[in-house]
Amino acid sequence: MSAWRQATSAPNLVMVMLNLNKSEAETLQQLLNGERLWSWPNGRIQLGQSFPDLAVINSLVRQGLLDQTYEPTEAGRSALQSWQSSVGLPSTTVIRAEDGPRPRFPR
Repeated sequence: MSAWRQATSAPNLVMVMLNLNKSEAETLQQLLNGERLWSWPNGRIQLGQSFPDLAVINSLVRQGLLDQTYEPTEAGRSALQSWQSSVGLPSTTVIRAEDGPRPRFPR
């Protein structure tokens, strides 16, 4: 990739990373903290103790921030860290893929 392409593509990358709204950021954070999406027989989607807007989930998938199995991607982790920085929050709670598997707690 030429320096010109890098210079012109970098602002687009930053724009995508900062394109999260609060609902998207909160949903990503829940997924990174180990919460899982699941659905009720009536079709209602649940994430942890909350019921996220399906439009938010679909938006995260379309943007490439969640994969097709609704797991956060590296782009999703980066986007959340950028959003947290932009609103003045610490990004220390983001779990990176190299951190290993997420802990499972018995219910």
